[in-house]
Amino acid sequence: MMELKKGIGLYSKLPGINDQLYINAGTIPATADTGLYYHPGSYIPRHEWRHLQPAESKLLVSNTAAGTDFSKSIYVGEIPETLRRSFATLGLDQVKELDKVYPALKENESIVKQITEELEAFLRPLSASRNYKFHRITRAMPNRETITCHYIDEQFIYIGLHIDQSKRFTPHTAYRSGNRISINLSKENRWLAFINLSMRQVVNMLREKMDVSEVNPDNIAYYFFQHYSDYPALKIEIKPYQYYIAPTDNFFHDATTLGNREIDVTIVYTGIFDKVSLNN
Repeated sequence: MMELKKGIGLYSKLPGINDQLYINAGTIPATADTGLYYHPGSYIPRHEWRHLQPAESKLLVSNTAAGTDFSKSIYVGEIPETLRRSFATLGLDQVKELDKVYPALKENESIVKQITEELEAFLRPLSASRNYKFHRITRAMPNRETITCHYIDEQFIYIGLHIDQSKRFTPHTAYRSGNRISINLSKENRWLAFINLSMRQVVNMLREKMDVSEVNPDNIAYYFFQHYSDYPALKIEIKPYQYYIAPTDNFFHDATTLGNREIDVTIVYTGIFDKVSLNN
């Protein structure tokens, strides 16, 4: 196992945030024995997880906003109690089937309207430019190694640890892509698995192993995990009604619901969330 480097950081004011953090010894190619069909060249985290040692935590975790660069940081918090109660009234955490999530929203339009207004009040202070928009409500099955997939030719094809490509960029400009907020509306905890390296760091590491002239957002994950499968992966537990803000174009990641029994539901906004005076 390689030693953890200082890179993408994690900032949170939640008590006991270190108890929600885990590290492993790297990644492995995703194969058919996961029970899912993965795109060739996909990688997933190894299963052997442990809590971070003090030196590792010091490299990763900060409980102060001073100097936080949200193009290179993950923030974990909790939504306000009023918003939490409104979501509980909506009852998405009680839905048992993926195809019943959207009908539940349709059936409760007045509550959805109220939640939309409360979400706007919650999100506005998190963005200095108020540059953000609703992205989607995501639904995923429980007990999945990773959840991001594409539906192609009537088949779900999973992609493992990846970077989002919300706009056109190069590995050197990925940090300019903004970030997103994802709120856990499920009954169970979910996990964000990730590699704490920015795309610039990844390119610099790859330069030691290969000619990087052909590296682009489509193949950078494959090349990195091919050469550095022993670089540790991390995962952060996101409890019900907790959220993360993360620059998902700028670091390898995916959510996992491994071990869960209930469907996974989140609400996602994308844009630029950059205010350091976060209250939650």
